[in-house]
Amino acid sequence: MSARLLMLSGDRDVTSGRRGPFYTTLQGLASEFDRIDVLTPRADGAQAIEPYSAVRVEPAPVSRLRQSAWMRRRGADLLRRHRHGLIVSHDYGIFANGRAAAWLSRRCGTPYVSEIHHVPGHPKRAQWWEPLAQLVYRAYVTRVARRAAAIRVVNRREVPDLLARWGVPRKQILVLPSAYIDREVFAPGEGEREFALGFVGRLVANKNLGYVARVFATVASRDSHARFVIAGQGPEGNALRRRLRRSGVLGRVTFVDWLERPADLADLYRRMSALIAPSLSEGGPRVCLEAMACGTPVFATPVGVMPETLDHGKNSWLLPWDTKAGSALVNDALSVPEKLRLAGRLARAATAEFEKSNVLGAYASAYRRIAERDKP
Repeated sequence: MSARLLMLSGDRDVTSGRRGPFYTTLQGLASEFDRIDVLTPRADGAQAIEPYSAVRVEPAPVSRLRQSAWMRRRGADLLRRHRHGLIVSHDYGIFANGRAAAWLSRRCGTPYVSEIHHVPGHPKRAQWWEPLAQLVYRAYVTRVARRAAAIRVVNRREVPDLLARWGVPRKQILVLPSAYIDREVFAPGEGEREFALGFVGRLVANKNLGYVARVFATVASRDSHARFVIAGQGPEGNALRRRLRRSGVLGRVTFVDWLERPADLADLYRRMSALIAPSLSEGGPRVCLEAMACGTPVFATPVGVMPETLDHGKNSWLLPWDTKAGSALVNDALSVPEKLRLAGRLARAATAEFEKSNVLGAYASAYRRIAERDKP
């Protein structure tokens, strides 16, 4: 049976030439769908590409404020020509994608799935406006629940429980993890653990970078030889450097902007004694699973899939929200190398359910079933 998929995505990497997680996600979807058309936001230098056979990714030629209207026009044209069986919308921000998906679904009679990867300010606020954003999310999601075939979330507890409190029926909540790892690439090695701690991710407010700086300073005060690494770019980069300078540890931090190959990222994890990820709100975080698969334990706040995956004090550690208490916890754990090594071995085993082929296979199959079940 022919199956075709139209996706309204928030990814900007694929059309910019970067082979990030969404690039691999499309590969998994291509195994179940005969054609996939993807519409994405505008990005500097972006252009339409075909990363795989019968998969076409096209960036918007307009600004974010005009993106929804463009997706309606372009999506309607694609639906007329290719008769897709399902629309999938990655919903966030001002819901440009979701508003277009709902309109296309009503006009063309094609079922759609809304993807909510995380909700701003949940479980903790990073910026003043996030409580207002939650009100918008609540109004949008409860309206979507009456129209979408399903609302896809990426963890089992955090977002499903929030949506249920907002009145979304549990039967409409589809749990499909987005975090997946290639455990052949992200695997333990024998290299030197030259960095006491590392951070990997976008340098943005919800990553709680002040917490990172505080922990680095605390560890550095105990160990005069400790070195650190930060891999990522973002608008909070300069503020983070200022914090590290004030605490006197900037000279001990190695900065890495971008690692093109997953193998290079895996090598970086293997060079850390541990990874820190004190996010305030998050769908994954994927980086924690990648590090754990490499035998590198993590210190992570209880967001996303972390409470479901971390066995505190055994395969990794759940951080308290208080930065002083968290800094002490990290400092104490790093002072016992044998305990870190044991945690690393157990961390690797905890990532088995996130193996790439299993996660992507389940994701693609679920959408194929919805497309066939709700075929008009």
